[in-house]
Amino acid sequence: CGQRWRRVRRCGGGRAMAVDAMENPYWLSVVEPRAEYWSRIGASCAGFALLFASVDRLVSSEALRGVLPEALSSPRQSPAAGRRPRSGLNAATTACSFVHSCVTSVSAVCTVALLWAGEDDAFAVALWQWALAFSQGYFLADAFLYGARRESWVVVHHLWMVVAHHPIGEPRRLCQLMGCGDCRLAVWLSATGYWAELSTVFLCVRWLMLHTLTRHNVWYSINSVCLLVTYPVTRLGGAAAILAGSLWPRWEQYSRHGLGGLVTFTTVTYIAMALMSAYYYCTLVSRGFSRAITFSAAPAKEQ
Repeated sequence: CGQRWRRVRRCGGGRAMAVDAMENPYWLSVVEPRAEYWSRIGASCAGFALLFASVDRLVSSEALRGVLPEALSSPRQSPAAGRRPRSGLNAATTACSFVHSCVTSVSAVCTVALLWAGEDDAFAVALWQWALAFSQGYFLADAFLYGARRESWVVVHHLWMVVAHHPIGEPRRLCQLMGCGDCRLAVWLSATGYWAELSTVFLCVRWLMLHTLTRHNVWYSINSVCLLVTYPVTRLGGAAAILAGSLWPRWEQYSRHGLGGLVTFTTVTYIAMALMSAYYYCTLVSRGFSRAITFSAAPAKEQ
């Protein structure tokens, strides 16, 4: 499979023993980038940048002020001379996030189902590696077009996600190294984590409803219930299941091949994501579950 190994000597039980150690896939992804892989990421990034710019321009257009709800745009924080007074950045990032979450969540569910069934592992791996290239393009575009201009934590989160999952999308050998010799394991760990994007779909729909509805309707409640259920299940329960059920039991295996740091990094990543998700979920239900599933005409930022 083209994976690289090196022989090292470790001391165990008072005697030296030879073990096979694998090279760090994160380091290899930096020093030996694959043009084909990065071309996929670049194409995705360009597509999301185009979508972002189009939505931003459309929502903030003065010509469409009476056609599109004004709530979709927001006043510019410091409008420069000659620029439109309203911004469509929030609508643009939500549109990109919605497209990204729909594609990646469906891909993640299909990938996990195929791996679980064990019927077409090769297709499952290829599907997920294309999905990861698509996802990284989104994270890079949104980090610089939205995060760099509005919320710096978005830049940190998005770049962290790119770093964490990037080697798994490289089809030749980095994926094998991430799975300690088994690319299917790496894909399984990555795809199950992306089930969290299921809740993002409902989160984006909720944002749109908060900025377009004038009164409560049943669809708002249905979407909110789906969000309140999928958010903790996929982001909190999912992280715990991945770490305790799939990753930590293989800690010794990774350490034996000199890749114990991958387990540590993945653990830190999932714990950090879980803590961020727990904080947001608490703010979501801070006024009670009934308030969270019922629309009111209060400013959207308060809901």
